Amino acid sequence: MALPREFRRLRIGLVGFGDVAARTAAWCLGRHHRRHGPRLIAIGRSSLHRLPKDLHASFQAARHATISADLDHRPSVRRVMALLHAAAIYLPTAESPSRSPHDSRARHLAAAIRGLTHRLPLVYLSTTGVYGNHSGAIVSETSACRTVQPRSLRRLDAERVLRPLGAHILRVPGINDSGDRLPLARLKARQPALRAQDDVFTNHIHADDLARIAFVSLFRGRPGRITNTVDQTEMKMADYFDTVADAMSLPRPPRVSREEMAALAAKGEIHPMMMGFLADSRRVTSQRLSRELGITLQYPTIERTLDEARHRDVGTS
Repeated sequence: MALPREFRRLRIGLVGFGDVAARTAAWCLGRHHRRHGPRLIAIGRSSLHRLPKDLHASFQAARHATISADLDHRPSVRRVMALLHAAAIYLPTAESPSRSPHDSRARHLAAAIRGLTHRLPLVYLSTTGVYGNHSGAIVSETSACRTVQPRSLRRLDAERVLRPLGAHILRVPGINDSGDRLPLARLKARQPALRAQDDVFTNHIHADDLARIAFVSLFRGRPGRITNTVDQTEMKMADYFDTVADAMSLPRPPRVSREEMAALAAKGEIHPMMMGFLADSRRVTSQRLSRELGITLQYPTIERTLDEARHRDVGTS
């Protein structure tokens, strides 16, 4: 006897359920009838609380589920992964007081996946930070990984344990959107930016585009393949700040030398993570988004994001 449809639905785990995973869920809910399409399983320490309130009713009506689990606890990881038919992994790396280059979270996941009796299609969200400093040169998916940053080294370690298991790797740059992910607080605080001769190239992707790419990659991404999830903007960091400032009617940040920036960091006036970003310069590109995944970005440039941000600002004023 055939099982009812609800028991035959593909169970897709959104592992490490935060903002981007919630956007993936919203995108899926907008595409599929509530009784059809895959069943989403939101997995994290407090998945239900991270689910936007406007999605609660439709999430429950479509028999999607949330699971609260400690993803640093190996038995918990093993139990939840056994429930899934596919998984998109949005987890940040585990913080390491010893600055270890190994990511224990990815290793727990890998151990759980190796113990499964079925193949598990995977997508893992990594970072373009693994490329390290290329002195402003163009970087593709086949470029060397030169990072010396502890956080990026842990991402690279995660890639190396998950790719042999068939994970499709998405290397993600800075994430923006038309709301909280623009550097408005930084601009309002008059935080400085590097002068042109010291500045670094930076890359971005809109959170909604990334959410859609993560889901599509489960079905179109080749196992073990790497895809850079970057938009088409090619801009240095201070120019990016200037563009946002101009669009949002804020003053442009003051420009300083690299030596002056280092002195401010030594006083605690610049966050160490920002200094890490300023150590690397690269222009990350990708032909694989369109050619292999069939993705057309909704937000191909920062200007498109800022147009939406201006309209939102007008609508709330």
